[in-house]
Amino acid sequence: MALNITFRSGKAQSEQAALYYQEAAAQVLESLMPELEEFSYHMDRPLGSTIHLRVWCKAELRENELHGLFDRIISVNEAVQVLEDGTLGPNMVHDTLMEWLHAMPPEQNMFCELTVVDPHGMPEERPRLSLGMLQGRTILVSSDRLLYTWLDQDLFGLAISGHGSYLAEVLTGQQLRIAS
Repeated sequence: MALNITFRSGKAQSEQAALYYQEAAAQVLESLMPELEEFSYHMDRPLGSTIHLRVWCKAELRENELHGLFDRIISVNEAVQVLEDGTLGPNMVHDTLMEWLHAMPPEQNMFCELTVVDPHGMPEERPRLSLGMLQGRTILVSSDRLLYTWLDQDLFGLAISGHGSYLAEVLTGQQLRIAS
């Protein structure tokens, strides 16, 4: 699989692209969500904070699937932090998108929201990271400063607040389709 990536820099560009990408993301979620059921998972962390993971999928995840999902979320979250930081190496965006485009376990359709609840922080839960997957491939990543989404057949958009936007076209490989 190869990617053709186009970049447009600037704060205004990132904001305009994010608005467009949000519309595309809403359509992706609209077609994905009706067949999925919500499940919640909680994990206590040191110093009193709690990880709250809401997952929409067809059936409750088995333990090995949940571990695979946590590994995936940690990997995506680390990449998001580097991308948001803005100190991008020459291949950072390409390598990140290639990783997100490869199917990883669990290879199913799902949507996840990760929230870290700090007992000393804000009482309102707000997702730190949202992640959508189609057949195990990442088709949506959303955080406070970043939005990545599937736009069309083999076409993906990435907007990073204050930095700019990327349009990535998959040149060969598996095609993604949402069954209707």
